[in-house]
Formats: sequence, C-alpha cells, structure tokens
Amino acid sequence: MAEFKHIPDSSSSSQNNVYCMLNEDMRRIPSQTSQKVSLSAGCMWWKQCWIPLICGMFFVILLTTVSVSFKQQFSKLTEVENAVGNLTASVVLLTSDQQDTNDRLMEMFGNLKADLESRITNLTRRKPVLSCKAGWQLYLSSCYLFSSTALDWQKSRAFCGAHEALLLILGQDASEWNFIVNRVSKLQSHWIGLTDHTTGQWRWIDGSPYIMDRSQWEPGEPNNLAGEDCAELTKSGKLNDGMCSQSFRFICKAPANEN
Repeated sequence: MAEFKHIPDSSSSSQNNVYCMLNEDMRRIPSQTSQKVSLSAGCMWWKQCWIPLICGMFFVILLTTVSVSFKQQFSKLTEVENAVGNLTASVVLLTSDQQDTNDRLMEMFGNLKADLESRITNLTRRKPVLSCKAGWQLYLSSCYLFSSTALDWQKSRAFCGAHEALLLILGQDASEWNFIVNRVSKLQSHWIGLTDHTTGQWRWIDGSPYIMDRSQWEPGEPNNLAGEDCAELTKSGKLNDGMCSQSFRFICKAPANEN
C-alpha cells in the first residue's frame, strides 16, 4: 500500500522523491497480490484433485495386481493345457498299443482255433473202430467176458490166459467199477484177478499193488482166514476173500480190437 509522507520542502526535487516512492510502492502491490493468487489457486487445485489422484493411484495399483494375478493364472492354465495335451497323447499311444495287442491276440487265437479244429478233424477221421470177439462185451477200450460156467480161481485164470486176456483187473476208474457191479449184481460171485496168496499182500495178477479201500469190501472183510487168498466179487457188488479152491463164475478182461 502507498504511504504518503509530508515533506515541508515544496521544491521539484522533493516532489520527484515523493513520486519515486509512490511508484516503488505501486510496483510492490502487484507482486504480492500475484503471490497470494498463486498460493490460493494451488490450494484450490489440491482440494479439487486429491481424491481423483488417490483413486488413480489405487486404480494403477489394482490394475498392476490384476495383471500379475492374470499372468500367474495364465501360466497355470498353460501348464494345465500342456499336461492335458501330454495325457491325451499318452492315452492315444496306450490305445494304439492296446489295439495292437488285441490284434495279435486275435491272430494267435485264430491260429490256435484253426490248429485245434484241424487236429480234431484228423482224430475224428483216424478214430479206430473198436470191437470184441463174439460173447465179449465192449466198454470204453476194453472187452469183458462174463463166464457162464464156474471154475476155481486158478482154472479161471488159465481160461482167461488162453483167450489172450487176464482175470479181471480193476483200476481206480469209478465208471468201470460201476459197469462191472451192475453187470454181476443179483447173480452170484465172480472171481477177479486179485490175490494175496504169493506175498501176503493183496496184488493184482499182473503184479501191480492193490490200494486198499475198505468201502469196496463186505463188512469185516478181508478177514485173512486160512485158505482165503483169492478175491471174489459178490452179488452185492462188494469184495470178499474166499478160498481159491471154490468154484465161481469169473470175469476176463482184454484190450479191444482196432478195425
């Protein structure tokens, strides 16, 4: 603000001095006013812009965070896609290998089937026709003679030998046992080729051992009484040790003839 001072001297030099002081003060007024206006404008700008500025900074931070998260998720997605691709390739390869294996198995099965059919055909064509002499009965691959006359055990054995047969030897085949038992049941006893006369142990006449089975014998038999050294097949279908000098019918067994 201009300040007027009273100067007693009214000379021109004094007036000039007053003018200069007034002019200097007037120059100071715009400068101070400009500074106040500038400061006021800055304050107004800050009051109006601080919220958008902070929001902008927050947005930049958020965008950066989202971008980093997106990159991480994209990287994981890429890994998953690669894993899925590898798994798909493995499945395709496995499927191809399985198909090859199936093809080889089917080929092997076809070859085996063809070979088996060929063998069956050959066996059918070459299957011999079995037959027995008159009066003998065919069962499986053997011929059996059920005598109508009675002889002692030794003569029965000799008779069978004269017809190229043996006094009956029975194995462990249950079907053969059933065939013989059904044929002689309710008739009378028949000599078979089983004795303990020579060794004291029950053996078949071809020398093979007999495996003792008590269920095949009459109750309490064999009782090994003196002279009861030969086995008879009773009409009940059970075995009994009888005296070899007794006369019974007998059963001979011989291999069947191939035609």
